[in-house]
Order: sequence, then structure tokens, then C-alpha cells
Amino acid sequence: MKIDISARHFHVSEALKDYITEKIQKLAKYALKIETVHVVLEVQKFHQISEIAAAGKNLRFTAKEESADMYAAFDKSLGIIQLRLGRQHDRVKDHKVRRGKKAAEPVAEED
Repeated sequence: MKIDISARHFHVSEALKDYITEKIQKLAKYALKIETVHVVLEVQKFHQISEIAAAGKNLRFTAKEESADMYAAFDKSLGIIQLRLGRQHDRVKDHKVRRGKKAAEPVAEED
């Protein structure tokens, strides 16, 4: 998974980059083949804004949140992405074909 972290109007500290990378790596547990995650952090006066865009095979999710703290804004937007990925994971899992005993037994023909 490729992780891009960019900032607008400020410089991202190494601690924040490490925190974001650690949290984003946990998205791999949904097994939806996420290819890239782009994180945009922005500061506008007293507003800290975090935007996450996750893209993969046949899916794209975005979340944008704002808070007084950058870590809190990132955690909120990550929570939204995790919720959406969880729902998508359940949808994909529910659409698998299930075969029970009845489908495996041969049907006897009557003359």
C-alpha cells in the first residue's frame, strides 16, 4: 500500500508522519486491496483539517474532518474511512456463494 502525506500551509513533523503511517497500515486488515492512501493535512487559522482518500481496485473512499488538534482531525477522518471500509468488506463477504449439503447432494430422477 502506497501512503502519500502532504501538508498545506505548514510542515508535517516526523512524529505526525509516523503516527499517520502506523494508523493507515491497520487498514490492510479489511483485505479490499487498497492500493494508495493520500492524506492531506491543512491549517486554516485555528482550524486543523485532515482529508484522507483511499483508492483501490473498484473502490474509492474519501473523508474530510476538522478539529482544533491535527491528531484529532486525522483520527476522526480515519474513523470514517474505517467505517466505510468495514461496510464494504461486509458487502463483499455477504455476496459470496454459499453451498450447503442440499446443493452438494445429487438429485435422483424419477421415471
